[in-house]
Amino acid sequence: MKKFVGLFFFLVCTVSLSAQPREFHSSVSLSGFLAHQKKLPFWATSNRYGILPDSRGSLLEAGLFSDFNSKHIFQLAYGISAAAYLSHDDNAILLDQLYISGKWKKLRLDLGMIHRETEYNGVSFTNGNIIYSNNARTMPGYNLHSDYIAVPWTHQVFSFQFNWADYLMIDDRYVHHTRLHNKSIFLKITPHARLEIILGLEHWVQWGGTSSRYGKQPSSFKDYLRIVCGKAGGDGATNSDIINALGNHLGREHLRINYKGDNYLLSFYHDIPFEDGSGTDFRSFPDGVYAFYFGSKEKKRWLSDIIYEFNYTKYQSGRYHNPPGHPEQVLGGNDNYFNNGEYQSGWTLYGRTIGSPLMTPHEPNAKGITLGIYNNRIIGHHIGLKGQAWKKIPYKIMLTYTLNYGQYVKPLPQAPQKQFSFALEAALPQTPKLPLRIDVGIYGDLGEFLPNNLGFTLKLSRKDIIKRKK
Repeated sequence: MKKFVGLFFFLVCTVSLSAQPREFHSSVSLSGFLAHQKKLPFWATSNRYGILPDSRGSLLEAGLFSDFNSKHIFQLAYGISAAAYLSHDDNAILLDQLYISGKWKKLRLDLGMIHRETEYNGVSFTNGNIIYSNNARTMPGYNLHSDYIAVPWTHQVFSFQFNWADYLMIDDRYVHHTRLHNKSIFLKITPHARLEIILGLEHWVQWGGTSSRYGKQPSSFKDYLRIVCGKAGGDGATNSDIINALGNHLGREHLRINYKGDNYLLSFYHDIPFEDGSGTDFRSFPDGVYAFYFGSKEKKRWLSDIIYEFNYTKYQSGRYHNPPGHPEQVLGGNDNYFNNGEYQSGWTLYGRTIGSPLMTPHEPNAKGITLGIYNNRIIGHHIGLKGQAWKKIPYKIMLTYTLNYGQYVKPLPQAPQKQFSFALEAALPQTPKLPLRIDVGIYGDLGEFLPNNLGFTLKLSRKDIIKRKK
């Protein structure tokens, strides 16, 4: 990490000295949060990039960013942000983002640690991606990705988008220094100027690293080719990886339909998670997230954005992976989303679920290691709303109701456990005399799965533009 930070600042300084005049965007904020319980309510901490602590306290954030300059064919952007918090349970200083990005025509390369773009104006509980939401912290790595590229000779009816990325998971894990590979391909069909149909497949693999139980895992270039292609493991792999595929494979199949009105967007999306072959050939049906969204271009309306999302991850291709008493046969069930036998920290990072925040991780053990997800069989309903009251007060409302069953192998007691969580956030009207934005939030949990809780947040923030002359 120290070498990466040094390389980043060297690249930024080189670019800054040779570049044309640029604008820098600075941001700083101070937040305070309290709750009836020691822990904060669900929506007070979820989908906040993993930098907000679980318990009451305060948070200081600061960042400096330079965006792309559209005047040049080859464009550069870079940024850094950090956070420090004092809380009832812990105190920490976190590096949130540290990246440099290059853009050429339809291609973009991100190096470092960078936030993902926000989908559906922030009202979705998954950020439009059941596998990779905004719930966990960033990871160092690279991501080569593209805008939609028209397929030749199709009159722009067909276009595609792709990404290829590799990361390093640097938190305290069951398998230390786990490597992470990611790739995706999306096809967009535009039969009419107002209509888009998007089909996509996204693939993630946890591989390499050093296991507390199995020792150093295969990590050669030949092993990298194996995990990219989903092939079985070779020398040094565990028996499970030799029988199945090297590493922990997961991902999603994606369908999105957009209708573009003159001043609004109507969108439907469906994410299907997979952990093995039974997920990719639809044996896990009806598992997934189903969503309907309306977004207005007029953001000063009373209601500019609304989304309804239905989450169903209860079936998981059936109860049994192998028939009882016949381990040699494979049914392909018990997908056990976001968990794995070798990579036992599962689909978590710094104790947060990387994907849907409805999937609940174990509390860290005595060594500070999170051992996967204990609640992944969930039926959930979510409504997100956004707008401006009286065209002056921006607000957001999040309402989430779930039935929680735990896992097939370890169901929750007296399942299903019902849960309702809500958030109401608003920004006070700004005046020229007060050069700060003031945001307030009210959050609550009510039900059987989480303790009944009520929490409040107050945030003071300021953003400025700094122009650097040549």
